[in-house]
Amino acid sequence: MSTKPVIIRAEQDQAIANAITAARQLIETARADAEIAAILAQRGYNEARLTEALQLQQAAQVAFTVRQKAIAAQKQATAALTGAAATARQTYADFRETSRAIFTPAADRIALGLKGAVPDDNQKFVTLAHTSYINGREEPYRSALATYGYSSETIAQAITTLDALIVADETQNAAIGAAKQATTDRDAAYKALDAWLKQFKRIAKVALRGKPGLVKKLAL
Repeated sequence: MSTKPVIIRAEQDQAIANAITAARQLIETARADAEIAAILAQRGYNEARLTEALQLQQAAQVAFTVRQKAIAAQKQATAALTGAAATARQTYADFRETSRAIFTPAADRIALGLKGAVPDDNQKFVTLAHTSYINGREEPYRSALATYGYSSETIAQAITTLDALIVADETQNAAIGAAKQATTDRDAAYKALDAWLKQFKRIAKVALRGKPGLVKKLAL
């Protein structure tokens, strides 16, 4: 039983990049070689048609470059989110452990959000941590927490780690969306170029039959 080969995204991207570059070489050769140009013009591929192909190639090249930048931006946003999440969660873990050591009554722990596990979801985590910090800045918790290193200023700094996490999360979401759209645009531009090339190559092979030197020039 045969299985389909697994196509790795990086390999697919490289294949598309190679094809876009090869397309430009083919088109430029078809335009620059007087003998080839004259033969192809009789088969419908005059200067205007070849210019059209060059425009498709350039559009595919631009779309490819835009996608590469979008992917890089997504990776940077993901790294920034990972760092922001690690900082915010460690800061909150320290606050939570300290608060649990200080406040044992169930009512206090509920008020400070100390019961149960910390959510893995970033939005739910921010909501929980923010509630803990805000309530911790009010009495009867404020004075006790200040004694153990959590003054209002320190808690305010902890809140800024949550703000940074929110921004990083929103930035990553936007970057993912941009990368997906850039991929869609790249694929569409390449598809248009590929369709043009497939038809061109079939007709060019017929037009240049018996002229192996010209066929080789076009790498058909």
